[in-house]
Amino acid sequence: MTSSTVVASSHTRTALRDPVLVLPFVVAAGLGIGWLGSDAKVSGTRVAVDLALAWALVGASLLALGRARWRRSRFLLIASAFALLAADLRWARADSLWTLGFLLELLWLALLVHFVLTFPDGRARSNPARVVIAGTYAAALGGLVVGALVDPRPRDVLGVAASERLTGAVDRTEGILGIAIAVAVVLLVARRLPLLQGAARRAQAPLLAAAALTVPTTLLWLVSVTVTGEGSPTLETIARGVGLLVPLGLVAGVTWSRMGRSEASELVVELQTEGAASLGERLARALGDPTLELAYRLDDGRYVDATGQPVELPQHPSRAVTPLTARGEEVAALVHDPALLDEPAVVESVRATVGLVLENERLAAEVRSQLAEVRASRARIVAATDAERRRIERNLHDGAQQRLVTLSIALGLEASRAHGAKPDVLSRAQDEVEEAIAELRELARGIHPTLLREEGLEAAVEALARRTPLPVIVEGSIGDRLPDAVELAAYFLVSEALTNVVKHASASEATVRLAREAGTLRVIVTDDGVGGARLAADSGLAGLRDRLEALDAQLLVESKPRHGTSINAEIPCGS
Repeated sequence: MTSSTVVASSHTRTALRDPVLVLPFVVAAGLGIGWLGSDAKVSGTRVAVDLALAWALVGASLLALGRARWRRSRFLLIASAFALLAADLRWARADSLWTLGFLLELLWLALLVHFVLTFPDGRARSNPARVVIAGTYAAALGGLVVGALVDPRPRDVLGVAASERLTGAVDRTEGILGIAIAVAVVLLVARRLPLLQGAARRAQAPLLAAAALTVPTTLLWLVSVTVTGEGSPTLETIARGVGLLVPLGLVAGVTWSRMGRSEASELVVELQTEGAASLGERLARALGDPTLELAYRLDDGRYVDATGQPVELPQHPSRAVTPLTARGEEVAALVHDPALLDEPAVVESVRATVGLVLENERLAAEVRSQLAEVRASRARIVAATDAERRRIERNLHDGAQQRLVTLSIALGLEASRAHGAKPDVLSRAQDEVEEAIAELRELARGIHPTLLREEGLEAAVEALARRTPLPVIVEGSIGDRLPDAVELAAYFLVSEALTNVVKHASASEATVRLAREAGTLRVIVTDDGVGGARLAADSGLAGLRDRLEALDAQLLVESKPRHGTSINAEIPCGS
């Protein structure tokens, strides 16, 4: 996770943090290299190109000072500038300096490849990028070390096995590797460019596009190295000149980012605009980051979204977290693309502005979170009640009911063997036991119907219809089984509705309709009775309404006098 306060005004001014302090050194080193080039009769164009490229790289790093996330990339730019000047030590008269320049000839290119593939935070984004970076350093350093050991030129102080044939082979191998690396860089950049959006596109796209444009001339130079073994000095100078596009691309990205910033006044208008869009959506629009999320911080330290659902702040470099405060206390956090940290001024404007509207939003989110907890608690209570119902029903069925059945059978057997007045007494006792068994079964069915558990809602509702002392028509189908809580709520709704029809409606018939569509179970119970029913606070339907609301269901009762009653429930069932 990248955490930021988006304040970039107080950096410690040390050489390790601030490229400004290395500017005098790179200028002095460039002037020294320019003097060596003049002394060695090197083309003025080549000297000018190398100095321009080195100083442009350091200048570009200066422009990125206000962006803390670019720190590693700034170091790579500075290192590539000094490596470029170090490679020009081949213009020196001393053989040891010439050899050092030979060994560092391609290091600046490797550093630039590293910079491009890890821009802006200095971290490679994929395993292929890591492989290309490692291969670039291996070719730039390892290849030249091997080349120095076999180079036949007398100025090479490391030459221990001079061989023109081996030198040519090393040069061709380096050229082939360089071509492969250049192609890989283009492919990686081309894959990354379309993925950029918002602030990331403004800051990074110009540099990546510029890097891709430098590849053709570099490829031409590498091909010449591969074919001739030496390469064309003119092509090398042109390739270095085209390399100026890289620091210029960085400058263009910074400029584009600044031009794309909204003014603070525009942000105030945007954030305070009322409408269908949530505050999070308005912030995303203001900051140009469609992936932005807003998490509200509760008093207990938890975070929730606008609906009150719990949110975990990400712990991954691909997302950044910026705290938002009101009256000195954190009230929310922005979860966003780390690229927004590259535009600290605009994020700071939002931080200063959003406090005007954020506190009310946070309180609303906290209320929603509490409501969600109440719903969850009520659902747990309903689930626990249903589980207890099932346990009691099983105990009655497997315990008391079975013992009464056994007793009834025993009484019947005794009555068949008894004489005199005993059979009549035993038969009456058996009848009483049979009646107790029937009442016990009815009680168990009311607690938790066995048929519902074993065969499902449709079978249980049809059994209810058959037991109701008036004609009941059951229509519709629900297909597969539903969650236990849904089936039980629907069953009790139908049972209570039919009980009310029998007791109060004076109806001649009733209808039960079951339908399942779009993840919702619809249960409708209608009758042709006297109507006038209502949801009284102590009625059975009121209790069922509470049960249904625990499942996020809706209950609607329509009952006009003399026009019958219709009870309509919509219960989410998940599929």
